Amino acid sequence: MKKKVISLFIAMTMALSFNVSVYADKTPPPATRGEIVNSLLTAADAYNPKINKEAIIKGHKDGNLKENEPVKKVEALVMLSRAFGELPEPVGNDLRTRTFDVAFTDVPPWAKKDIDKLIKAGILTAKPDGSLGAYDPITNAEFQTIITRVWALKGSHVNDDFYETINKQWLNKSVIPEGEVMNEVFFELRQQNKDEIVKIIDDLAVKTFAEGTEEQKLIDFYASALDTESRNKQGVQPIQKYLKAIDEAKTLDKLVLADLAMENEIGLSLLFSFTVMGDAKNSTKNALYHIGLTMGLDKTSFVTENVKTKAAYIQYMTKLLILTGEERAAAKARAEKVYTMEKSLAAVSLDLHEMGNVDHYYNPLTIEQFDDLHKEIDMKQVLKSLKLDSVEKVISSDVKRAQKGAEWMTEANLDVLKAYSKVRLLATTAHLLSKPFDDATNEFNAVLYGIVGKKTDRENAITLTRSTMRGFIEQTYVEKHFSSEAKKDVEQMVDKLIDTYEKRIKTLDWMSEPTKAKAIKKLDTMIVKIGYPDKWDTTLNKVTIKNYEKGGSLFSNTYAVNKANVDSMKAKLGKPVDRTEWSVPAYAVNAYFDPFNNEIIFPAGILQAPFYDTKAKPEANLGAIGMVIGHEISHAFDNNGAAFDEHGNAKNWWTDEDFKKFKEKNQALIEFYNGVEIIPGVLNDGQLTLGENIADLGGMAASLQVVSEMSNPDYKAYFESNAKMWRFTTTKEYAIFSSTAVSQSDSKIRTNRTIVNFQEFYDTYGIKPGDGMYVAPGDRVSIW
Repeated sequence: MKKKVISLFIAMTMALSFNVSVYADKTPPPATRGEIVNSLLTAADAYNPKINKEAIIKGHKDGNLKENEPVKKVEALVMLSRAFGELPEPVGNDLRTRTFDVAFTDVPPWAKKDIDKLIKAGILTAKPDGSLGAYDPITNAEFQTIITRVWALKGSHVNDDFYETINKQWLNKSVIPEGEVMNEVFFELRQQNKDEIVKIIDDLAVKTFAEGTEEQKLIDFYASALDTESRNKQGVQPIQKYLKAIDEAKTLDKLVLADLAMENEIGLSLLFSFTVMGDAKNSTKNALYHIGLTMGLDKTSFVTENVKTKAAYIQYMTKLLILTGEERAAAKARAEKVYTMEKSLAAVSLDLHEMGNVDHYYNPLTIEQFDDLHKEIDMKQVLKSLKLDSVEKVISSDVKRAQKGAEWMTEANLDVLKAYSKVRLLATTAHLLSKPFDDATNEFNAVLYGIVGKKTDRENAITLTRSTMRGFIEQTYVEKHFSSEAKKDVEQMVDKLIDTYEKRIKTLDWMSEPTKAKAIKKLDTMIVKIGYPDKWDTTLNKVTIKNYEKGGSLFSNTYAVNKANVDSMKAKLGKPVDRTEWSVPAYAVNAYFDPFNNEIIFPAGILQAPFYDTKAKPEANLGAIGMVIGHEISHAFDNNGAAFDEHGNAKNWWTDEDFKKFKEKNQALIEFYNGVEIIPGVLNDGQLTLGENIADLGGMAASLQVVSEMSNPDYKAYFESNAKMWRFTTTKEYAIFSSTAVSQSDSKIRTNRTIVNFQEFYDTYGIKPGDGMYVAPGDRVSIW
C-alpha cells in the first residue's frame, strides 16, 4: 500500500538470528574452521538430521582439523555443500531471481564438484572481478548470508524461513504473465477485477445505447482502444501538430508558447508540471504545487550511471526520434543531450525517502520568487495561460530540482529543450500511437525490468479502458461485486482496530501523556472510507468520446478525458478541499492513508479474498485485511505521517523529548530492516523503506492484539494468512531496480522481518535460539 503524498510527487546479509554485529565499528574478524562447522551443525540439522562433524570438516593427513585457524571461503563453501547434501533444483521464483551465470576461474580442483553444485543451485555470486575469491577469508556474517540462501531454496522449515516455507509451492509453480514484470496476490486480485470489468464491458457491447450516454461512451472508448488497425494507419499523426510546433520553435518563447498551446488543447505540458491538492499547512484549502521537469529514469540509475540502463534509455529515445523522421546520427546525439540534462536534474533531486517528508517537499515561494527563479521565462504569464494565476504562492515539491530546471530553461539551451520536449511527448503517448512506438517502449521495459513477451491487444484495451473511464465503470462494479454485508463487516473491523490502536497508545512506555492525548485525538478524528465514495465522479459527463468510425481515436479520447481531469483539478485551486473525494477507483486493489485529510481508504477492489473473505476464519482475515487496515492506520504515525495533526496540517504535536525517542525508534527500525538480502547480492534499504516498515510493524501489532483477545485464538491461521498475502515473484532485473526505487521492503522481508518481533510467533511455532527466524528479545523492535 502506498502513501498518497509519495505517489503524488513521484512511481539478508545475515540470518535473522545474527542481525546485530558486535563489530559495528570495525571490520569483523574472519571466521575460523571450527566456527563454520559448528554453525553448520545447527543450520543443517533439520535438513540433514544424520549430519555430524566428521562428515563436514576434513583434517589434514595427520588428522589435525585446525579448528582455530581462519577459514578460506572455498573451504567454508565445501563444508556447507557437505552439510546440506543434495539441493533442490531451482524452479519458478528461484530460477528467475538467483545467480547462475558465473564461471569462476579460481576454484581448486578438489573443491570443483561442491562449488559446481552450489553454482547450479544459484547459491553463489561473483566478486566484481568475476572470481569466487576462493582463498579470501570469510566472516561468520557473510557465511550466514549463504546459509539463508540454502534455507530459502529448501523452503521446508518455518523455523528458518517462514515466508519461503508457507509459500514454497506457490513460488515454485509461479509464472509471470507475458508483458508483466511480477506476479503476486495483488496482481491476481487485479486480474480478477479486470475479468469482472471485461464482463461489464462485453455485456454492454452487444446492446444499443443513445449517443452521449455513459454506456455508449464506454463502448466507444473500448472500441478505439481495441482498434489497432486504425491506430497503425494513423502512425504519429495524432501528435504530429505538436511535434511540428516543437521542431519549428526558433526561440525559447516560441517553444514555451507551443507547450502552453498543447496544454490548453489536451491538458499536457512538458515544461511546466503542476498539481493542485490540499495545502500541507492549511489542509482545508487547495494549493498549487510545482513538480518541475520530469525524468525518464529513476534517480539511482542516473546517479550511478548504470551502463546497461544508460545505453537502453539512450537507444529508446533515439528510436522514438527516428520514428518521427529524424536521421539516426542526429537522433542519437539529441538523445545523449537529453540524458545529460536529465542526469543533472536527478543529481540534485530529492532522494526517494525524502519525497514524503513535508520538510522537504513543502517549499512555498511567492509568485515573485517563482518568477525570479526563471530568468528567461515570464512565469507570471505562464501561470496565467495555464489558468493557475489565482494564488499568491507556488509550493515547490523539490526546490533544488526546480532551480536546476530553471537553469536549463534558457535560450542557450533551446536545442536540448526541444529534444527533451519531443522525447517526453513521444514517451508519454507512445502506447496510444502505432505499433512501432509501442514496441519501442516494450523493448525498453524488457531491458530495464526483464519483462518477457507482451500483453495481447485485448488486454491492453481493457487496461486503458479501466484506467481512463473510471467514472463509468466503478459504480456498476460496486453494484455487482461489493455487498453491504462486506462493507458493514469491514467497517466494524476498522472500528475495532482503531480502538485497539488507542489502547496500545495509552500503554506506551516511551510516550508522555500530553503526546498520547494528541495521538489519540488524531485517531478519534480519523476519517474512514470503505468500499466506494459517497458520490460518484461526473467529470466524464462533459467529455465527448468517439471511436475511429465516428472520427475519434485512442489518442483523442484519452486526452479528452485528460483535459477534463486537468480542468477539474485547476478549478479546485484556492477552493475548500472536498474531503468526500477519492483519489483511486472503487475497484482498485490498494489502500492508502492521506495525511492531508487524516483519512484511511479501502476500496471495494481489495476487500475480497484472499485479503478479506466472509467465509474465512476471523484470524485469517485479521492476518490479511486486518493487517492492511492496521498498516494504513500506522501511516498516520510513521516517520512522515507523524508530522501532521488531526486536521491534516503539518504541525508539530510532539513534546521535544517524545519526538527524540520517536526518532531513536525510527533509527532502530532502519537498522533492523537494513542490509537484509532480497535476492543474492541485492540488499534492502532500511532508510528508503522506513515508512512502510513502521506501518507493517504497527499493522501487525494492532491486528495481532485483536487476535490475542479472542477466545482460543488460532495464531497459525493469522500468521500463515499474512505470509500468503505477501507472496510475490518478479524478475531479477526488477528486484534490483526496486531495491533503490521502491519505498516498500521486499515481500519476503515484509513477512519474515516483521513477524519475528512478536512473541506469539515464537510460541506458535516453537522458534528457538539457533533457528533462522530467531531474534533475541533485546534485539526486537517496536514503535506502536
